[in-house]
Formats: sequence, C-alpha cells, structure tokens
Amino acid sequence: MRLPGQFPVRGASHAGHALARRVAVKVGGQEDALKADLKAVASIRVPPVYEAAFQRWQKALPDAARLEATTRGPLAVGLGNPSPFEVGLTLHHTYGVPYLPGSALKGLALRAAWRNGVPADVVRAIFGDTTSAGFVTFWDGWLVPGQTDLLQLDTVTVHHPQYYGDGGEWPTDFDDPNPVAFLSVRPGLRFELRVGGPSEHAAYAARLLEWGLTHLGLGGKTNAGYGGFAVEREKSEAEREAERVAAEAAERERQAAEEAKKAEGRAHTLRQRIAGMNPGKAKAELPPLLKQIDDLPPPLRRETAQLLLERLQGDNRTKGDKALLKPVRARLEDGE
Repeated sequence: MRLPGQFPVRGASHAGHALARRVAVKVGGQEDALKADLKAVASIRVPPVYEAAFQRWQKALPDAARLEATTRGPLAVGLGNPSPFEVGLTLHHTYGVPYLPGSALKGLALRAAWRNGVPADVVRAIFGDTTSAGFVTFWDGWLVPGQTDLLQLDTVTVHHPQYYGDGGEWPTDFDDPNPVAFLSVRPGLRFELRVGGPSEHAAYAARLLEWGLTHLGLGGKTNAGYGGFAVEREKSEAEREAERVAAEAAERERQAAEEAKKAEGRAHTLRQRIAGMNPGKAKAELPPLLKQIDDLPPPLRRETAQLLLERLQGDNRTKGDKALLKPVRARLEDGE
C-alpha cells in the first residue's frame, strides 16, 4: 500500500483526495516540496459534473429558506482534520470543492441565538436538544458553480514551537519561528445555503445564520480575520408582506405630511388675508374666504374660522351683523 506522498500530485482531479493521499508527509527540510504540492492541489479545477450536481441539490430543496454567502476573507474550516502535513481542510467528499458543512452552520446559528438572547423555548424548537430533534434542518452550503481559483496557499507561524509542543521550555525572543504552510479557501467565493423546515421556523433560523456569518464567522482563526461572510438572504413571504405593508404605511405618512404642509401654507395665506381685510367689504369678501376655509383640515379650519370671527366681532361695522357672523360660527360648530 502506498503511503501519502507516494502518489504524484500532478494529474490529480480531486483536491480532497490529493490532500489526503498525494501531498508529501511533512518532514523537516522539505518545506519547499510541501508548498509545491499544496500549490498544485490549489490549481485543481472543479470537476465538470459539479454544476449538474449543484442544480439537482437546488431542485431538491425548492421550499427551503435561501442565503448566498460570499467570503470576505480566507476561510479555514476543518483545520483540525487529520492530515499528513498537520493542517486539515474540509472539502466535499464527492467533488473535492470547498463547502460549508451543515453541522458547522447549525452550530454557528446556535451561537448567534445565544448571543442575541433568543428564548430557550425558541432555541429548543429550532435546534432541538438531547430529548428531541429541532424543526429546522441546516443543509450543507454548496459552492456556486462557475468560480475558479478556489484555494490559496496560506501560512500560520508558530513563534514558540517548543513551548507549544511539549511545554518543556518557556517562550523567549530567541526562539525560531516555525512557519507552517496550509491551504485555505480564498476570499470572494460565493456559497449557496439552504435552511429547511416550517416556513416561520426556517426564516427565523436563516436570520440567525445570517447574523452569525456576518458577525461571528465560520471555521478557525476567526479572531485573525478568517471566516467572515457578506450575506444576501432571500426574504420569506411573511417578511416581504411586512415590508410591503410598512412601505405603504410610510408612503401614506409621507403624503399626509406633504398635504399637511400644503394646508398650513394655505392657512397662513388666509390668516394674512383676514388680518388685512376691510370689514366694510366683508359681505363681498366673506363667501370666497369661507370656501377656502372649508378646504382646510378640521383643526386648521376651526383655528382660521375663529380668527375670522374675532376679526369681524372686533369691528363696529360687523360685530352686530348676525347674518354675516352666522356662517362663520357654523364653521366653528362643525369643527367641534
């Protein structure tokens, strides 16, 4: 049986198999050979059958909540996986491409629920517990087809290898750093995610997952900028309906505010006319003035009619004319 490193990397068509069986076992002094093998693995293309598999996966989950997540930095899921060169990477078992394991996504969404104070009964309904399963299924996130250069050569440097190895020596500034080459998923790759279950539960879980991917990150080395995503979530029917209702309410408020502003402008003009009117000509000026007052909203209508009444009652020529004052008083009674 051949050991890892005894198969040539050149000609490999499956990155996962190449990492496990073809890359040379890490040996001191052969770091350059390891890097060359890793670069060769990173150049392996997506198999031609992958796109058809992706489409079958999409068709199998038509009713699941959908998200699209794009890596903002490097992604390192499965660093602790067994590997002949000490640093692992999670790749799809069948197609050898990066993917987001459903178990990791579920764990991330659960962390998001804890961080946001989601009630325990809601957490149990979505994620389940040791006595019952949850209502929601977090499917694996699949790489969106058509993308190239999926992997990149990366390095993690252990500055105090002896201290972190067996702890036999305390770290000092005289230790020799030990750079370790490994592969990570490059920034800018798009993944499609699906969350299944009852629509309300799945939509809520998708929002938690969106928050986790955006604020917490997935995989290892998140404190070093790995695992962050920019997420676009397909909104549920209930969310779209709520947004439509909110947009209509906002439009109504905008129109009402605009109408109120216009009405205030008309009322201001009427107040100026009332202040400058000639009571001696009130019989001629009153009908068109009352008609414009009638077009105002009730609060402004009453305020303006009160101002007109006070103006007429304050002049000796009109204060005793009951026929003249009657229609003005009628506007005040209508406004009550």
